Amino acid sequence: MEFILASIILYALNNLLWKKILLEENMWLIMSLRSLMTSALGLLIISLFYPTILDGLSLDSVAKVSFASFLGALGLVFMISALKVGSLRQLGLFNLAGVFFTVTYLLLFENFDLRYYAVGTSLILLGFILYLVQIKKDLSQDSSIKQLLLFALMTIFFSASGLLHWHNLKQSISPIFSLVNQEFTVFTVSIFGLMYRTTYSKKQIMISIMSIYRLIFVMAILIFLAVWFGFLGLKVTNPYLTSLLALSTPLLTIVFGVFFYKEKWSFSNLIALALIILGAFMLHFNLG
Repeated sequence: MEFILASIILYALNNLLWKKILLEENMWLIMSLRSLMTSALGLLIISLFYPTILDGLSLDSVAKVSFASFLGALGLVFMISALKVGSLRQLGLFNLAGVFFTVTYLLLFENFDLRYYAVGTSLILLGFILYLVQIKKDLSQDSSIKQLLLFALMTIFFSASGLLHWHNLKQSISPIFSLVNQEFTVFTVSIFGLMYRTTYSKKQIMISIMSIYRLIFVMAILIFLAVWFGFLGLKVTNPYLTSLLALSTPLLTIVFGVFFYKEKWSFSNLIALALIILGAFMLHFNLG
């Protein structure tokens, strides 16, 4: 329980810092530098405390973890692409929508009550329709089709990655190995993006690194602990309880957006959020 609660707070703080730094810097450079730091930290911890971690780890297990990590890396790319001009409000709402994809999987492959699925899904759908109708009335809000598509892709890839990592952890794959694999995969993807998707010169890259490395270091520590605690929670806690507690992360992200970026909420927005929260809760109510 303690691992999951700590992970919730750290993830929300990390989302807040992503929004802050994306307003000023290149997303590929931030991803590269942050994932380099987290990968190095993970390798240091493995060398000191888990030197035999690869013993008995099959090539098939490594491939499964790597595939889950690649999906997670793509989810991160879509997230920060959308968040660069989007809002923490949208990030929180679409993270809540990720519950739908997770529980749809559980409905198909695990024991789940169809009644709760129907009611919960209907509430989430109704909440999103209300939200989309509301933002359509105000073009100054986050209403572009591209933004919504990027957040939707983020949700799909993060949900798929989370489910695969969950299955891998159930098969006794070490959380710290999954974490380092995830961060190294993010580093590989971000280096590719930095090389082919940005026009920064080497001099510009060095100037940017010198101006942001302290904040990136804080982000690296936050996300490293958030992911590690999250994986530990999945391994030692009932995964259904973990999913329910994880609903707090997008809600806390939304609260941070209101307090730190003055993101405004209309009455219709609040009703939409309430419907989505209630639907997400209904989807998880019978999981245990």
